[in-house]
Amino acid sequence: MVMIKANEFGPLRGIRVADFSIMAAGPWTAALLGELGAEVIKVEAPAGDGTRWVQPLQRGMGTNYISMNVNKRGITLDLKDSEGLEAAKRLVASCDILVQNFSVGTLGRLGLSYETVKAINPRMIYCSISGFGSIGPLAKERCADYIMQAASGFARVNGPSGTTGESFRFTGFLDLSTALVATEAVLVALLEREATGEGQHVDISMLEAALEIQYTRVAEALIAGQIARPMGSETPSFAPDRAFATVDNDVFMSVHSTRQWAGLCEALGCPELEKDERFVTNVDRVANREELNAILEPIFASRPAIWWMRALERHGVPVGLAQHFEIFRHNAQVVDNAMIAELDTDWGRVSVGGLPWHFSQTPCLVTAPPHPGADTAAVLEEIQ
Repeated sequence: MVMIKANEFGPLRGIRVADFSIMAAGPWTAALLGELGAEVIKVEAPAGDGTRWVQPLQRGMGTNYISMNVNKRGITLDLKDSEGLEAAKRLVASCDILVQNFSVGTLGRLGLSYETVKAINPRMIYCSISGFGSIGPLAKERCADYIMQAASGFARVNGPSGTTGESFRFTGFLDLSTALVATEAVLVALLEREATGEGQHVDISMLEAALEIQYTRVAEALIAGQIARPMGSETPSFAPDRAFATVDNDVFMSVHSTRQWAGLCEALGCPELEKDERFVTNVDRVANREELNAILEPIFASRPAIWWMRALERHGVPVGLAQHFEIFRHNAQVVDNAMIAELDTDWGRVSVGGLPWHFSQTPCLVTAPPHPGADTAAVLEEIQ
């Protein structure tokens, strides 16, 4: 059998991934493995991955599809057809990792259950990603990012104070967080395989990933017995720790220590606030946050954002300017560290996220996503 050529960069070079996933959490898991140097083969059904048509589009192709499928080759297989299924089995025989995020049991019904794949390739790391997990009353429920935000509590704590809450928009952050959890689990399973020589089934759910990144919120609820509610840009643990409107923009600032509180009072030109008995400690300031906000809001509103940025920085208070992404992406810090990658693709030149890690001995690379099915003939020939 002619083996599929491996990538020549990154710490995972020589590792091959069969990516049967769709939409976001699964494809981004496979893309991260690809950015780490694994060779990833994206397997699409004839109907295609649904993100192809999710707006906004770049010359007819969804930008989400483009971003989620960097560092991959693309093939089209019909698993409902016997020839397509046999080709898929030959593919998994040559791979180290399989990623799939269909509804629980779907890929098994199509002929590629973990048991079937394990019989073909005992060294396979078979990564299943679901919404609610593989067991339990919600196991077979369909899921999407904003549905999980609602189900796991995020949508109840975001948004302006006093509202019913809202989801984090534009980011798909639970999809992406789930992909990070899945990637770390797959990497650990690869390490385990080095010791035992055997692969295993890695089971990941969006719900568990959502809980993992809410550990502090879980602690707040269980220990304090509080119900988290929307607080706008504020946080429940510190005060002042929020955004303030200025003459021309919003500034985000945080006071987490006595020294920072003293610095803020100096920057505001209100040294008497430091010793105000209502605000001496953080516990005091949290308890009296409404009174404190009533004092601070008109002060911040009296000057431009850049004035406050310089004043707070000078007095050691953490501060950030609320920027639109189109401005932020051109920031020298982003540019100098190649945090945004420009790629030439079949759909034109596009911008995607850069690499989130840097290796001195095995540098990584972001490569353009494949046109759907572009590598079908080549890959099928390689796995004969």
